[in-house]
Amino acid sequence: MRLFECQGCGQPLFFENSLCESCGRRLGFLSSMMTMTALEPSGPRWKALADPISEYIYCANLRFDICNWLIPADSGQTFCAACRHNRTIPDLSDQRNMTLWRRIEIAKRRLFYSLLRLRLPLRDKSQDTAGLAFDFLAPTKKPIMTGHLEGVITINLAEADDSEREKQRGVLDEPYRTLLDIFVTKSRIIIGIA
Repeated sequence: MRLFECQGCGQPLFFENSLCESCGRRLGFLSSMMTMTALEPSGPRWKALADPISEYIYCANLRFDICNWLIPADSGQTFCAACRHNRTIPDLSDQRNMTLWRRIEIAKRRLFYSLLRLRLPLRDKSQDTAGLAFDFLAPTKKPIMTGHLEGVITINLAEADDSEREKQRGVLDEPYRTLLDIFVTKSRIIIGIA
């Protein structure tokens, strides 16, 4: 993942940053420009220093400290291009689920960054029945298998825990298994670039 730079002060920024540690500006990812941008408040909206003509809002998942992506304020959307693909999220009243979901969302947004850079189709199920959707399921008494079926990628939330993912890697006799790898493997099959 590339490093970005704060347009306000020149500080190096990481993809997951939501605040510049140097100048204190809020930050967001602007998918239309494929860049992290420093922000200035504009009422309930934000002006992006990378695109000062337009106004933006944050993805609704910012309230869970899950997503730092921006959406054009006049788009009528509440979720960003990556979060619109979430069909099922875990019960967030359980703090462990929240922690594991954050880890999974980091990997998912990195996948979407790559898909956007490659200009691959990103149709979600609400736009197209052949589109892509994610179900993030917390383990219960019934086992949950990470896999895909008809455009829906099911991720066992427990795989966000390194030890559980390593256990699954051993059971499935895989040479490696990372969160990003799980997304890439399943998404390549569904998008048709396998």
